Amino acid sequence: MATAERSRNHMLVDAVLRTAGIDLWGAAANDPVMPGAPALPVAISLAARIDAPALTRLQQGEPAAYGAEYRRLNLLLDAAGEALVVALRHSGAEAERRDATIYTERPESGDWLDAGVFTHKTAATRAGLGWIGKTALFVSPEAGPKVRLATVFTDLPLDVGVPVTEGRCGGCRACLDACPAGAGRDVAWRAGMTRDELFDAGACDRFMESSGSTDGVCGLCVAACPFGRAA
Repeated sequence: MATAERSRNHMLVDAVLRTAGIDLWGAAANDPVMPGAPALPVAISLAARIDAPALTRLQQGEPAAYGAEYRRLNLLLDAAGEALVVALRHSGAEAERRDATIYTERPESGDWLDAGVFTHKTAATRAGLGWIGKTALFVSPEAGPKVRLATVFTDLPLDVGVPVTEGRCGGCRACLDACPAGAGRDVAWRAGMTRDELFDAGACDRFMESSGSTDGVCGLCVAACPFGRAA
């Protein structure tokens, strides 16, 4: 009975998210409870692919196209998360969403501040969807880092994925070489590492400030990664 129930629950979640435009999803055990997460036992990680033309235009010197795509996907993910929360609550489960990460500018310094309340990459790696790359990007085997993420927490019984605990980038340096700020430290990720061990966020902030970005996003390392390029 438990297996049949979990199968029905999986089909419910999959139908809602596919209809909402989500390309990849997986479930993770929220144990131990992730920082910034509610005390619900399951984290559902949502991933939406970045359109390839936006990345091509970025590499051709049109960063505005990537910024627009970034904002589009944030809206799509937030709407999908809300649709899933509504469906889960309608089925009798508890559910809370954590929206896609946004960035806002600190007026006193001009640095870009991560304004998200939850690190979606943690849920995605725990769900087995991928790992963290050398410039602190989430990387999936199917789509590479060419995705945006959000998370929904629930007590709906679901089969959870096997967590990924080590990076799988090997000797690749594509993102490091593409980073105009030189922010990557060329370190292989392991679960539990801090972002500072992988990535110099201050260097990234300073580059964004000097570049005059209005979005707080660069994307060159995303575009350079060979994972997901065919997709």
